[in-house]
Amino acid sequence: MPFNLDEFVASPSVEELDSLKKSDIVKVAKHYGIEFQPLMRKDEIKRYVVEYLVDESILPSTVLETAITVPTDNTFELKRLEMEMNKEIRLKEMEREREREERERKEREMQMQKEKEEREMQMQKEKEEREMQMQRDKEAREHEFRLKQLELGVI
Repeated sequence: MPFNLDEFVASPSVEELDSLKKSDIVKVAKHYGIEFQPLMRKDEIKRYVVEYLVDESILPSTVLETAITVPTDNTFELKRLEMEMNKEIRLKEMEREREREERERKEREMQMQKEKEEREMQMQKEKEEREMQMQRDKEAREHEFRLKQLELGVI
């Protein structure tokens, strides 16, 4: 059921005030000329309205004790929790970054080790090829030498 300001003004009650949306409470406050900041929370504006209605004897003073329990200002606590959460997020981001850097470092080390092993294998292969070539050259020279000896009749 939509809020009707005229009905509320004709018969105001804390119960109905408690059930209103912030925009409706703002209408009530404006109707009675109650000053408030637009950025105030709903429960703060509601407290101003109840205090005004009690001061003007529209509502009995007993409603102040039971009508509205305004929660304490949790702004500081919310800010502290937000800061803690941001700190945790930053710490987790830093940890992920550190883990990423560690993975990259290990990958580089593994790549460097692989390249080193490949170079060593290549160098070993080249060494073996040189030794084989030297052996073939030696055998070829020895063969030539024997052929020359045969030609000259030394053997």
